[in-house]
Amino acid sequence: MSILLPSSLEALRSMNKEELENAHRHGRCPEVSSLNGLAKGVILDPLWFEALHLWRGKIFHLPLNGNPNGFNRLGIGSFEYLRYRFNATVGKSAFSERDVILLNHGLPENPYWVRLFHDELVEMREGLYLASSHVKIGKKLRYISYFAFDFGQI
Repeated sequence: MSILLPSSLEALRSMNKEELENAHRHGRCPEVSSLNGLAKGVILDPLWFEALHLWRGKIFHLPLNGNPNGFNRLGIGSFEYLRYRFNATVGKSAFSERDVILLNHGLPENPYWVRLFHDELVEMREGLYLASSHVKIGKKLRYISYFAFDFGQI
């Protein structure tokens, strides 16, 4: 049985946490090479975090050899800056036996608290991605948020 996946950021915004979890579970693991360029992002859950408009998406760089890396797009008002570097690889989900894109923030230049993040990314349609974000506390991963980004929107 095939599930109809959301096809836009607006469709994802209309979903509750349970619906986001279901969409994430049915999302596809994209080719890591599909992650390249500037992507508009939204925090889908919790809604109060999106209301702050601090996180604006991601920018990915695809080197000639190797996996994508990038930065988070953060901002206040009209001021935007790139912060908290990550790299992207295909790997097993921490929550199931399927492949996902793992966004690794555990890089030495990031603050300690950023290195604790564990993000799992899946594709809804070409250019539209849904991710779950968790933080490692001790040996456990604790849910923080769902976020999405779209390379087709800036």
